[in-house]
Amino acid sequence: MNTKFLTTAAVLAISLSTGAQASLVARTGGMVYDTVNNITWAADANLFQTQAASNANLVSEIIAANGGVIHDTPNGYDNGTYTLTTADFDTTTGRMTWWGAQAWANNLTLGGVTGWSLPSTPIEDFGYNVTSSQMGDLFYNQLGVSAGSSIATSTNPNYNLFTNLQIYVYWSGSEYAPDPINAWNFNTGNGYQYYNFKYYQLYAWAVRPGDVAAVPVPGAFWLFGSAMVGLMGLKRRGSIG
Repeated sequence: MNTKFLTTAAVLAISLSTGAQASLVARTGGMVYDTVNNITWAADANLFQTQAASNANLVSEIIAANGGVIHDTPNGYDNGTYTLTTADFDTTTGRMTWWGAQAWANNLTLGGVTGWSLPSTPIEDFGYNVTSSQMGDLFYNQLGVSAGSSIATSTNPNYNLFTNLQIYVYWSGSEYAPDPINAWNFNTGNGYQYYNFKYYQLYAWAVRPGDVAAVPVPGAFWLFGSAMVGLMGLKRRGSIG
């Protein structure tokens, strides 16, 4: 068997097994890695609700883990120290105030690691087709959704890497600088980025820098292993012949 052919086939097998052609790659532990932006998303887009369904003490644990407060920029609602209460969390829907969402992300351990946060909005801009934010980039660039359309209309197969996607508004971790009683958010129902009062209850989606779990899903391992076994068999038969 031609060695060059074997090498080419092996590279192809690796590409197929790891999803190298895709910008979003499933990872073990309930995560999705964005190879373009080098960030990892929680695969469950309403993870707080999922966690609350199996842990009746989740809210009290989150509040305690944050020392009962969230620090933000002084504004017309608080002086820079917001006191968390159970009212900041809706365990039925998964929605939270901005402060509650911050507290949840601060306390989150996923894939065996901490350091999760809400998506960032580094450039203050509102409207459609805003891709400078992490949510906007995911919506328009990674999932290929059109302005005015729901995220559920995505025809990109990477859409299926996520679960519990809510067709509503998600918090950003970034405050609205001109008036920090507000924080940025992104509407997955139409692709519109805006800002709202922090005391509104919206959904939260966790993200983290880097590739948290640089291991493909088990199915990818099986594909890669099968391909390599097949290649070894071809090489052996070529040597015998």
